[in-house]
Amino acid sequence: MATKLPMSRFIQNYNQHLSEAERDDSILVLQQRAGRPTWVLETETRAQATAQATDFLSAALVTLVQDESMVHRFTDALASTLPWVAFLPDADREAFAKESADTLRACASIGRYTAFSELIEDWRNTAEIWSDSALAASLSRDVPEPLDMPVDMPTASIA
Repeated sequence: MATKLPMSRFIQNYNQHLSEAERDDSILVLQQRAGRPTWVLETETRAQATAQATDFLSAALVTLVQDESMVHRFTDALASTLPWVAFLPDADREAFAKESADTLRACASIGRYTAFSELIEDWRNTAEIWSDSALAASLSRDVPEPLDMPVDMPTASIA
């Protein structure tokens, strides 16, 4: 359970709020004004339990996606949780499953999940492109003139 309160109220009476959170084993969500970040406070025991669970689940997912007989069932199940996965071609679904499991495991090992969040957003954007068949077709065509070739520039005369 999470208790939301303004940061200013927490500061005024932090001992009471910490005692209540400890008694209820709840998380404190401290909201600030003027676009400043929201803070989340939890006990170390709760944070360690979450870290252990995430580490276990990420290891299980890596094992699951490495099993060729299970990866297809897993990618199909992902579409019920992340509906946009349905737009990805089959090969991309499998790549997404493996890459996300590996990235989650790496993130769990250091306790930072920004890379995982970015990976999910990148794959969601890829699915959005695949959802538009005209856009996907235009981006899949060969480029008639390679972009990495230098363009002949007319020489400017210096007066």
